[in-house]
Amino acid sequence: MIKATVPYFTFDGEAQEALNFYKKVFQAEITQTRYFHEMEGFSGDNLLGERILHARLTKDEKDLFYFSDTLEGETDAGNRLSLAVNFQTEESFVHAFVLLSKTGTVEVPIQKTFWDAKYAKVIDHYSIDWHLNLENETTT
Repeated sequence: MIKATVPYFTFDGEAQEALNFYKKVFQAEITQTRYFHEMEGFSGDNLLGERILHARLTKDEKDLFYFSDTLEGETDAGNRLSLAVNFQTEESFVHAFVLLSKTGTVEVPIQKTFWDAKYAKVIDHYSIDWHLNLENETTT
């Protein structure tokens, strides 16, 4: 069962600026911001470390959009939007991952994350970028 599907915007170092802009546009609030330097084993430079790994923009306690920076040069105007799907059950999470990855490209295999969730990223055969996420009750 799917809990929610959220548009996921990616930027090349502009995520913080975009996050602040859309916060004003939609009169929303920033409820989570994580940076690359917070990842376990991060070995990049300070500039990369201060890029946004994941941020949430919410309104009325509902996620509106997610934001992330990518590594330099990985994002252009044609691939700034992907979809984040938050699942309620592990069965539905794994089911979606298996079917998407059969004919797609696994960018990040299913793994436990430092934000205490299971996560995977797949680009399907239609070139749609999917962020699959199964949060623990304590994460939400």
